[in-house]
Amino acid sequence: MGRLCLYMDERGRLAMNHAGFSWLAAISLPVWALQRRLYALALAGFVLSSVINLWVGTTAQAIAFVLQFVAFGAAANRLHRWHLERGGWRITAEETAAAPRAPAKD
Repeated sequence: MGRLCLYMDERGRLAMNHAGFSWLAAISLPVWALQRRLYALALAGFVLSSVINLWVGTTAQAIAFVLQFVAFGAAANRLHRWHLERGGWRITAEETAAAPRAPAKD
């Protein structure tokens, strides 16, 4: 899988998917999900954050925040790719990661 993939559906709409960690999803999953029109995921992220903030103690909130930050950031772009492929979107272009270069010898 490439670093950056461009998807197209049967109506000609385009969507981009980045591989790797998503900082926006890590900071705010609902905002990230709304940007990609994943409304159910946005609602679930909002409800989960609200429940944790209302019913969990301060120390547990800090631990939950760190766990959410890492989990949401790591899984968000994979979930978006899965959602696109499941919905019938096909890859039309792909940018692969650059291969590491050997150091130049003088």
